[in-house]
Amino acid sequence: MDKKQYNIGLALSGGGVRGFAHIGALRALEDVGIKPDIIAGVSAGSIVASFYAAGMTADEIFDIMGHVDMSKFLQVDISKSGFLKLDKFKKFLAKNLPVENIEQLKLPTIIAATDIEQQHEMPFTTGNIAERIIASCSIPLVFKPVKIDNSYYVDGGVLHNLPSFYLRPICKKVIGINVSPSKLGPIKMNVRSLAYRTYKLMTLRNVVADKQLCDLLVDIISIQQISTFDTRAANRIAQKGYFETMKILKNSPIVTELKS
Repeated sequence: MDKKQYNIGLALSGGGVRGFAHIGALRALEDVGIKPDIIAGVSAGSIVASFYAAGMTADEIFDIMGHVDMSKFLQVDISKSGFLKLDKFKKFLAKNLPVENIEQLKLPTIIAATDIEQQHEMPFTTGNIAERIIASCSIPLVFKPVKIDNSYYVDGGVLHNLPSFYLRPICKKVIGINVSPSKLGPIKMNVRSLAYRTYKLMTLRNVVADKQLCDLLVDIISIQQISTFDTRAANRIAQKGYFETMKILKNSPIVTELKS
């Protein structure tokens, strides 16, 4: 008999500033009494997952992240590569997270990145949280890869933008929150825009299979027209995440089972 280690697993996708929708989704889950036993996050989802796993409520996470201007954390690494680097954001995370390492979190947590040298997914479950979040957020050709031990890591969305892949083998039920849009807007003809569009095409393809691994899937469709880096829309995105998740929860027959 196949015995799963956890009852409910929660997977939070990547999606840039649209990750604020995860905060609204968590608020909706709180309101209906659904509590995950393990949480996995990619990129923006790894940020929200880590704060939530530390014991913070959705409202407390928004109080910390909702007024952050990400543009102030971006630096160009001119001397070496020309990539953007996230060193300042790493310091911000280290300052605001109550613990240093993943294994110290109150809830088992997976921060998903991609080992670009060994060419495989990396589900971090131990080690420095801030460092591994930055690795999970490092979009290829846009942000500088993160060296951890003897390997370089980039955004986990390269292989699995919805980390249900990591939860399905160990959880009886998997809830997936996808905040990455299925439709892409106009593209600007510059290097970073082309790099990001290429990355988005990869995530749109790989997320299809990972959606099918979820027992309950919430696709936050209404945020797809909001720019990935528009931090001014944080409150609006969080609200849309809440209402769209509540709509799914109210109409899904599996919710009663998840609450039991």
